[in-house]
Amino acid sequence: MASAFRRAGWASCTTLACLLVATPAWAGGTSAGDTSPFELRPARALPAAELAQAQASDVVVTERTERASTESDEPSLPVSVGLAYSLYSDYIFRFANYSEHAREGREKPNHQFGVDVGFDLGDFGSITYGAWFEWYGDQDRLLDSQGGQNCQEIDHTIEWGYTLDAIKSDIALGVAWYTIMNDKAANTFEWYWSISHNDAWLWQWLWPDNEDGVLNPSFFMAHDVDALGGVWMEFSISHGFELFENFTLTPGWMVAIDACYYEDNTTRFAGDQWSLVGEYDLGALLQLPDWAGSLTVAGELYYNNAWSGLRHPDIANDEFWGGMTVGWSWGG
Repeated sequence: MASAFRRAGWASCTTLACLLVATPAWAGGTSAGDTSPFELRPARALPAAELAQAQASDVVVTERTERASTESDEPSLPVSVGLAYSLYSDYIFRFANYSEHAREGREKPNHQFGVDVGFDLGDFGSITYGAWFEWYGDQDRLLDSQGGQNCQEIDHTIEWGYTLDAIKSDIALGVAWYTIMNDKAANTFEWYWSISHNDAWLWQWLWPDNEDGVLNPSFFMAHDVDALGGVWMEFSISHGFELFENFTLTPGWMVAIDACYYEDNTTRFAGDQWSLVGEYDLGALLQLPDWAGSLTVAGELYYNNAWSGLRHPDIANDEFWGGMTVGWSWGG
């Protein structure tokens, strides 16, 4: 942009020079026969009132410019907040369906709500607290022996995150508490860690100017240390395509490993999951100011392919499910 302005300035100077050289004879005096030299008339002095008004206008413009510059340079608060509401056809967690029973018939609504609060620790990463709630419309018929409370599950997580610039990766380490409202004996606790990698460097030969991840590989591992006592692992890839302004379509694939998670002394590939998520930026559509945060809506489709070792009526089956999510985030 700076070079464009320089080119424009050079062209203006050249044009001005040409005009001065090509000034006609009549511009030098009052008539064709007048050979007196051309003189500039003295500038007209502004009346005191107009001069004061012009000076005041300059002061206001200067103050506004300085204020805008100061506001843009102010550091943002080291706090972030996120809210998300989801409506799904099923509640499926690690290939197990927790909202399906033989008498369900038509799918009953499954509402999920999450809230998280994050704190930026500067050079030490960030720490986030999250709470998640799940409400199932047909809970009273799911397991008669567990009662009929529709709020089926409440989870709490505390997570520390850090960016490793040297290897272009984000890591996370956290703990999660799972509270099963209608079956207290199933309450459990686990610790987990994950790493996600920006693989743009791997594709420099094909897209030399690209800085965004292409396959965005990630790995997740959780160790349940209470009710289940096993390990669950996931490896996934995904890529977002901006099909048009403010809309991103992200296909993804994930493969899972069950290490004594559902059955003791058993380690196996649990299955794979195919996903397709279309997200639209509602904030841009509604022209929300920056201080109001971001608002998005997403449509989601998933297909769980339980592999033979895990496929069992009491554990997991092949499932096609989906829903939608409305999310709001602020700060950070």
